[in-house]
This record gives sequence, C-alpha cells and structure tokens, in this order.
Amino acid sequence: MPAAREPDEVVSSQQLRLLYAIGRLDRGIQRELEQGLRPLGLSPHQYATLTVLRARSGLSNAQLARRAYVTPQAMSQVLTSLITAGLISRSPSNDNQRVLETRLTPKGLEVTARCDLIADEIEDRMLEGVSQADRHSLLAVIRACVQRINAGLPGT
Repeated sequence: MPAAREPDEVVSSQQLRLLYAIGRLDRGIQRELEQGLRPLGLSPHQYATLTVLRARSGLSNAQLARRAYVTPQAMSQVLTSLITAGLISRSPSNDNQRVLETRLTPKGLEVTARCDLIADEIEDRMLEGVSQADRHSLLAVIRACVQRINAGLPGT
C-alpha cells in the first residue's frame, strides 16, 4: 500500500484552490504569531484584542468578541488574562452602568507596540521580495474579498 501523501503533494499548483492556499496561510500566520508572542506571555487572540482596543477604546465584551473573532465566553477568558497582566482596565459605561467598557492601560499600549514589532517581522518575512506597490494591491484585494463575504475588517 502506498504511503499517504500530504494534501499539497496530491494537488498540482494549477489545481490548488485559492481558498485552500489562504487557509494554509492563515494557519501559518497563527503558528508564527503563537511562537513570536509566547515570550511576551500572549496569545494571538490576546494580541488581536489589544489591537482592537487600541483602535477603539471603550468597547463592551460582546463588541470585542465580534471584532476579535472569538465567542463571548472566550473573550471573557481573554479579558480576565489581560486584566491580570495589567494590560487593560474595565469600568462601567457612562451610558449604561451594567456595561463594562474596556480600555488599554499604559502598559497595554507598550506591550501592544512590542507585539506589533513581532507582527511586522512576520509580515516582512512573508512578503520578502514583494514590492510595496504589490503589497498595497494585495491588501486592497483582500479587503475587498473580506467585505464581499461580510467577514468584517476595520476600514471596510
């Protein structure tokens, strides 16, 4: 019986679906982020939450969960860990005292900037040899694709 092959070995480059390639890229990026963020004691979900809060402070748990692509239950765990680390603070909303708004602390801003350097390094490795113009075009195409399938992305 022949040895089992990896999916990439079975499918020629002409037959490779874009969806499959993007999925593999996503998994690779997640792996690289996990490895890069580990020394800081953070996960990709925690980093995503920090970047969402940097862009828009004062969001509720439900709003954060939607923007960071996790369940509200998972977001509760992420928030607890970030509070414990001193990276975020929560306080009652001025509009509704039952809603807790979440904000980055000064330490959270500093750690997020360090995470950005890790993400920059991953992006630079991933896009090595790709011109700045092609990078901008790639981002524009990806943003358009995300918008068309209503997957949400800041600025779309």
